[in-house]
Amino acid sequence: MTHHSRSFPFFHRERESLLLDLLCGAAGGALGTWLMSPVLQGVSKVMPQKLQGQGEQQEEGATAKLARKVLEPFGIELQGEQKKKAGNLVHYGYGIAWGAIYGVLHRRGPFVGKLFGLGFGLGLFLFGDEFLVPALKLGAPPQKTPLATHLSALAAHFTYGGVTEGSYRLLRRAFA
Repeated sequence: MTHHSRSFPFFHRERESLLLDLLCGAAGGALGTWLMSPVLQGVSKVMPQKLQGQGEQQEEGATAKLARKVLEPFGIELQGEQKKKAGNLVHYGYGIAWGAIYGVLHRRGPFVGKLFGLGFGLGLFLFGDEFLVPALKLGAPPQKTPLATHLSALAAHFTYGGVTEGSYRLLRRAFA
């Protein structure tokens, strides 16, 4: 008699489940990433002027800057539309990768999936925008960023987390 265990993904059934979780999470992450831009734009439009403040204006976004920095040692220089496309590729890659990780952890971690993905979105906002971007010098430090930028990014990450969670659940049920 074969025993299938959550702690040992060496059995065929568990590997299938792991791969399905990964794919469903990645798909949810892709959709969540896609929806972040309209949320950022929408929130920015309704944000009161007094919250927008004066912060350091970035000539290129963090994802475009990362793409440029990664490709520079190979002698590849990005200009204009190329830089924008490379930045989008980095953004989608990051969002899909985190979605895949979320999918894998969803049924295996005790707190993953709680708060319908909002905790996940908050965690990515704090880790990515507030810590990683300034630490890698891809953007201004949090204290030099306008409050409106923080709030817009937080709303976008809440959207990402909720959409990733909802998509994961729907896809997982559809394939169960």
